[in-house]
Amino acid sequence: MNHATYHSSAGADEHYFSLSSRPEKNIAAEAENLLSRYEDISRGCGRPLTLRLHLSDIANQAATLRPMLKHMDACISLVGQAPADGSRIALEAWHLAGGTHTSSAHGPILNLESYTIVPTATTGQPNRQGSYDQTHDAFDNLQRILENLDGSVERDTVRTWLYCRDIDNNYAGLVAARNAWFAGHGMTPDTHFIASTGIEGQMEEHASLVGMDALSILGLPREQITYMQAPDNLSATHHYGVAFERGTRITYGDRSAFYISGTASIDTDGNIVHPGNVALQTIRTVANIQALMERQGASLGDLKQAVIYLRDTADAPIVAAQLADTPFAQIPHIMLKAPVCRPGWLVEIEAIGISAQGNPRFAPLA
Repeated sequence: MNHATYHSSAGADEHYFSLSSRPEKNIAAEAENLLSRYEDISRGCGRPLTLRLHLSDIANQAATLRPMLKHMDACISLVGQAPADGSRIALEAWHLAGGTHTSSAHGPILNLESYTIVPTATTGQPNRQGSYDQTHDAFDNLQRILENLDGSVERDTVRTWLYCRDIDNNYAGLVAARNAWFAGHGMTPDTHFIASTGIEGQMEEHASLVGMDALSILGLPREQITYMQAPDNLSATHHYGVAFERGTRITYGDRSAFYISGTASIDTDGNIVHPGNVALQTIRTVANIQALMERQGASLGDLKQAVIYLRDTADAPIVAAQLADTPFAQIPHIMLKAPVCRPGWLVEIEAIGISAQGNPRFAPLA
């Protein structure tokens, strides 16, 4: 499946897409075919809000792709993460049918009746070297964008994706910078962090060691936000020195949205479960996500899209076989070569879910 929909009688319909390209003679032909297929299946589904393309060779492919995407009024992100199926490009997109789009220097903003949705993506040369400084700058840049909209990272950002070049060597700097930035802005284990994926990925500029995509939603009262936990299955992240939420639930008047962070085969003490066995790690990862959803009265059946990250693409058939009898096989998803933050984790999964569990005290997503 490459398209999932959530229909609301009281709010805006949401559409999620995931596609991989088909083999062609070169990147231009492969991209043209993929974008044509995407435009065909997304016709009538409103305008795209976010579009992320995962590339097998970003250094040589980005220059070809950028001109082909200029006509698209979306927050566009290019990430160097090779599709595990051997194709050159994997695509994921989110459409929200409603509201008014306005343009800004950092991309589109969607203005709804009660909320303002602000997706952002890293572009351009970094100002400083090193994963610590580049992570710190990424959060500073996001803060400036949101302050211009009378918002802030600590209040309004609900999801981040941090892409780290050579993660085995540069992730420590990323973690230290995020921890320091959050602490400096009043974000602690006693307040909250942000749902996140921290994963191997390359930006267009070779000097970029860290890039960040983010989703911020202005207009959310604090009581609409729940930080997801499942302590009987997996530990809080601060127990092993990192700062992100396992997931974030946003409750609207007509639905709940679930942003599941990158999740791996981890236990209640923060240890790797089933080292060296990707099949069992996949089973445990799915169980952890299921626990996060069920603690919120939801289920894996409410998921609408997923991304599966692998350290070794040779494991792709094994992981696919383990997912075949789960709801993950029935929703739009892509599988990528993208090593996880610890070498012992062979697979990681992130997901987005939507359920009809709204609360009439709150405004619908409309």
